Amino acid sequence: MKLRRTVMSAAIALGVAAALPLTATAGRPGPTPPAGLSKATAATAAGVCNLSVPTRVAISRPYMELPTRISGNCTANGSFSLWTLTHPSKGEVTEVGFEEGDTTYPWDIYSTDPIGNQKFVPQVAVDPADQPLTQNTPATTVKLAAGAWISSTRTADVVTLKGTSLLYSVGKNVFFKRSASGVFQYRDRGTTTWKNLKAVTTNSAGEATMAYRYSPVRDYRFALYSTSISWDLASATTTR
Repeated sequence: MKLRRTVMSAAIALGVAAALPLTATAGRPGPTPPAGLSKATAATAAGVCNLSVPTRVAISRPYMELPTRISGNCTANGSFSLWTLTHPSKGEVTEVGFEEGDTTYPWDIYSTDPIGNQKFVPQVAVDPADQPLTQNTPATTVKLAAGAWISSTRTADVVTLKGTSLLYSVGKNVFFKRSASGVFQYRDRGTTTWKNLKAVTTNSAGEATMAYRYSPVRDYRFALYSTSISWDLASATTTR
């Protein structure tokens, strides 16, 4: 028996955004554990079953699949394990479960899922002999994806840089320009280290500009800081 999937995976994997629901999906149904199973305690556990998940998630489209994996005494055929992703204030978000020797399972993420610090709470895990296993409680942080652009010009020894900050909109499913704190950075040619040039805050149109005199050629980029709702991000590189 394979685990029940909760989305039209084939269509969604091809990026068919129009087929995706944009309503809240908290508490999506997941795999059903065999009857009679219960959580293991340290005293009763016959081994361990550990779940590995991405710890930093950036929502950038209506639907995403991210891989989750298990290891330990729960990877053989006949094992079963289940975790529930739980938000501290929103409650249950979704589930990931493994059986029939599967060691990977896709984590379904919708743009309407809650953001913030969350945990995969263990529900049950057993080995092929139905012996209970100790499960871990991996943490993850879900935020919105940011976007950063940079453009540059040079006139003689004057270099002008323009940075643009963007944020993903879950309502319109597009990136929009917005005010944000960031920093222009430079890297001298032949080196690998980025250094701060000037900290800025973009305006309401998401733009910030600076100019300075410098004759040698350098690489430049525009980087955004992490916030409570978005991750830090650096733009592509421009050379002047």
